[in-house]
Parts: sequence; structure tokens; C-alpha cells
Amino acid sequence: MSVARVLKSFPKTFWVANTIELFERWAWYGFFMLFANYLTGSSDAGGLEFTQSEKGLIMGIGTGILYFLPVVTGSIADKYGYKKVLFLSFIIYISAFILLPQLDTFTGVFIAYLYLALGAALFKPIVSATVAKTTNDENASIGFGIFYMMVNIGAFFGPLVTLLFKGSQLIFYISAAMILVNFILLLFFDEPKTTEEKKEAATYSFWNLIQTLIVSTLIFMSLFGIFLLIWLIERPLFIVRLFFPYGEQVAFRWAKLVNLMPIGESNKSVFNNTTSIFKDTKFITFLVIVSGFWTMYLQLFFTLPVFIAQWVDTSGVYAFFSEYMPFFSDNYGMANGQMEAEFITNFDAMFIIIFQIVVSSIVMRMKPLSSMMVGFLVCAIGMTLTLMTQNVMFTIGAMFIFAVGEMAGSPKITEYIGRIAPSDKKAIYMGYSFIPVFIGNVLAGLISGDVYQKISDKVEFVKVEAASLNLSIPTGLSNNAYFDTVAEKMNMNSIELTHHLWEKYHPSQIWYVIFSIGLIAVISLFLYDRFLINKDASK
Repeated sequence: MSVARVLKSFPKTFWVANTIELFERWAWYGFFMLFANYLTGSSDAGGLEFTQSEKGLIMGIGTGILYFLPVVTGSIADKYGYKKVLFLSFIIYISAFILLPQLDTFTGVFIAYLYLALGAALFKPIVSATVAKTTNDENASIGFGIFYMMVNIGAFFGPLVTLLFKGSQLIFYISAAMILVNFILLLFFDEPKTTEEKKEAATYSFWNLIQTLIVSTLIFMSLFGIFLLIWLIERPLFIVRLFFPYGEQVAFRWAKLVNLMPIGESNKSVFNNTTSIFKDTKFITFLVIVSGFWTMYLQLFFTLPVFIAQWVDTSGVYAFFSEYMPFFSDNYGMANGQMEAEFITNFDAMFIIIFQIVVSSIVMRMKPLSSMMVGFLVCAIGMTLTLMTQNVMFTIGAMFIFAVGEMAGSPKITEYIGRIAPSDKKAIYMGYSFIPVFIGNVLAGLISGDVYQKISDKVEFVKVEAASLNLSIPTGLSNNAYFDTVAEKMNMNSIELTHHLWEKYHPSQIWYVIFSIGLIAVISLFLYDRFLINKDASK
């Protein structure tokens, strides 16, 4: 089937859902791409001056929970209808974006970010489930490629707009305005459900949805936490069970016990749907492997913007734009002749917008697992290269390599899960597709937090350097003022001090950590395909 015929085969709901995704991603990345440097940046530039560890906790745990809750919200969306859940999601989104810039303490920002994560978690499984329901085996690769391209159009233009107001609360308000657009698009969204499913969803009120969301989240988090703990303890026993079967697993006995508790039929339905996934051992194994990829991939948002801001000399890009396209240097450059770090990281989204359909057309005939293996490996190489040099052109070239791997591998994850998911559990399986992203965010937070702070953080290095030279530095200075004061006392300018710290402390060594994680994910996926999937197919 030609690409033109594939595009014509998609229904209206497919295009409306993808447009909603575009504006939601515009709102999200408009603030999230700037979030790491907002949390750790100097106060005189509008930052909060949190430590890298505090940044890692907020972004890792907060964003991790965002990707864990779709396990619940996917099931709720299937029951109450996609439209109602989207409407609630947009309300939470807007109120959270308004609340966040009013807070400047670690606890306050953390709680507000968790609230924002709830709104995003409600949204997460719905559009991907809609794409899965409105595509088939012939057009799924292009369909999910379009979905991923829409994600990256939003991811590209969002930061370009908000960067114009960096250091201002307008960043958050612009994101809230983008979500407002989706209320209009929601009027044209037709749920991809059968007539019977739509009638059932219509019987539930919006208040029923809110009640179920609150109660189900609290109940699920506690009861499912116990289920997961039991399941994890039992895992080492699976080899023993091959030789000495001991009957039904204790975890699923616990699941049966939960059904005897007075928690309401809706909550029982959510719990049963989510725990039933754990009977699909191959699917759970796949999710664990893919979490390695996400840990490596998420350094694009957690580590790379900070690394570029601290270490990479972007004056070459500034000079180019200043001469040939002054709009970009005027609006995305800084007074010191450097470009904003987020402008550089945004090249990733630009590459995907330009090349996603081309790459999707190339890999559409590849098995999803094969495409993922190639994509994960290329991604790991690209991300590793971005962290090895202070040369901005090398960094941009490495980001292109990273983007090619991302285009080949990431959409195939969603496509693969959409293919293997039972037709009546698309949203639930799509909800579980975010579990690897949850694990990846938590681990990425640790790496970009404590690990980065020890291996690569310029703020820490300059303090160590000042202490080693017994320099007397006034207290109460912003991060930028502290750095400039140390440079002055060492008879250097800021660029010379940055280069000195680079040569002495070798911050690029963090690439060893990132590449190792990516390589382990690739090898594990190969073994999964070779010994689990192909073995079952040959039976």
C-alpha cells in the first residue's frame, strides 16, 4: 500500500486525536524542556538554584509517577469514556500550570509538579489507544509514525515559543493557553468505541469519574503495591516452579482476596484489569527491558540541557545566526554570545519532524522488535556522543544520530504493544506501556541527579576548586555570581575557567554510564526476541 493510500485510510478521529496530542505536547515540552535549568539555574536568571540531586528527585519521581498512573487511568478511560477523562485532564493541566510558578520551595514545587503529573497521566493512554484502535496491520507503522511526528511538532515549537520568555512566569501561562485549545478540539473528537460501549460510558456522570479517580488511585496504589511486592518476591521462584509446581501464585491469591473487600465494583474492575496483565509474562519482560532504553533516552531532557548550559561552547551557532539569521540569535541567544541550551536540544525535535515519515517508511516492513534493536543502539551511540565534547557542532551532529535511532525505535514500542494487546484491553495495555517510562524516569532522575552531581556538575566543581585554592568567596551569591567571582580570583574569564574545570575534572565521563545502560537494553531485547518470542513462534 502506498503512503498516499495509507494516509487516506485513517478516519477523522485519528486526525483529531493526533491534533490534540500536538497541542498537549506543545504545552508540555514548552515548559518541560526548560524545567531542568529552571530548577537548577542561577537565581539572577530566573532559576530556583536547586541542587542537581533535588532536580533529579522532582523530575525523576514526579515524571515517573506521571507514567505510572496510566495503569489506573487507562482502565478508567475504557470504562467512563475518553472524552470525560480528557476534559478532566485539561482542567488539572491548566490549574497546575498556573500554580507552579507561584512556588519556589522544594516541597511546594514537588507537590505542584505531582498535581500536574496527575493531569498528564489522565491524558497519556487515551490518544495512543485511539491511534491503536483506528489503525490496522497495514497502516499501523505510518499511523504511529504520524503520532510520533505530531508529538515532536509540539515538542519543537513549544520550547521555541517559551524560550522567548525564559526567566518569566509566562512560560507556564503559555503552556496553559495551549491546553485551552484542546477544549475546542474535544468537540470534534468521536470516541473509537462500539455503540454499546458508548452507551455504557454515557450512563456515568462526570462526578462518578472524579470519585472513581480519587478512590481508585488511593486504593490501587496501596493494594497494587502489596500485589507488586508479593509478585517481585515470587519471581526468583519461577525456576523452582518448573520442577515443583506449587499451584497458583500467592500474588494472584491476593488479587482474589481483594475482590472480597468492600471497595466497590468499579475499583475491583480497575484492580482486576491491571493485575491481570501480570499473567502475560512475555509482556512484563518486554516492559522491563524497554525501561533501560527510556533511562538512556530521557537524558535528553534531564541531563543534556544542563550539560550544554554548563560545558558546551555554543558561540559558533550564535555567530552563524547572528550573521545570517539574526532573529534566532536575537531571541534565543544570550548576552555572553552563547545560545540557550534548550534551543540546541530542540534540534532533536526538528530532525524528527523532517525525517519521521521517511524513517517510518523505511522501517515499516521491519519487525517491530528488529526496528527497536537497531533504534535503541543508534540512540545509545548518539546520546553518548552528545556528552563527549564541548564542540557544539559535534553535539548537534550527535543529536541527529540520536534522533534517527529515536525515530526507528520509539514509535515501534507503541506499535508493538498495540499489536499484541487484546482488542478489549487496548487502553489498559497502552497504560502499561508507560511503566517502562516510569522506571526510566526514576532511574534517569538518579543519574541526572546524584550521579551527574558527582561526575559532571560544574557548580560542584567550582566550589571544590575554590576550596582547594583557599579562595575567600562572599556568601549569598547566585550561582553565576559565584562562578564569575572564582574566575576573577583565578585571573581567568568564565570561558577559560570552564575549560580549566573540563580538563581537570573530566565531566564527559558520564557517557560511560549512559552508553552502558543503552547497550544492556539492546542485548536484552535481542535475547528476548531470540529465546522467548522466536522460541514460542516455533512451537
